[in-house]
Amino acid sequence: MIARVRFILEAIAAGLVTGLILVTCIDVIGRYAFNNPLTGAYEITQVLLGALVFVAMPLTTGKGGHVEVDLLVPLLPAVVQRALARIGGAVAALVMAYFAWRLVILTQDQFHTQLATSGLGIKLWYLGVIGSLSFAVSAVVAILRRPT
Repeated sequence: MIARVRFILEAIAAGLVTGLILVTCIDVIGRYAFNNPLTGAYEITQVLLGALVFVAMPLTTGKGGHVEVDLLVPLLPAVVQRALARIGGAVAALVMAYFAWRLVILTQDQFHTQLATSGLGIKLWYLGVIGSLSFAVSAVVAILRRPT
């Protein structure tokens, strides 16, 4: 199950990166070869990049890829190191759960007001849903992740 979710998230992330590359290439070629840039390229790039960050969050959490400062931790016994890693995972999970909760509130506001990008009218609550789910999954992953 976990491997399947990881594969799906990695595939979505790869698709988003591919989309970013295509938007940039089409915009540059259109701008310089045909004097006709891609309409809304900046907004599309912003939305794709935001979605990519949200999709990659659980993957980064699962791999333990977040920035950590452990200057003194290697000097401690292994049991203490694992305990500190568990505490760090719990704190990270609490922070991510808080972010998920705040994003749910923000997404509800954006849904009710139908807030959208200025040029293309992309509804921002779509990103809020992705972000809320991402941080909720990341919180669970942070709790379940075994320290190395």
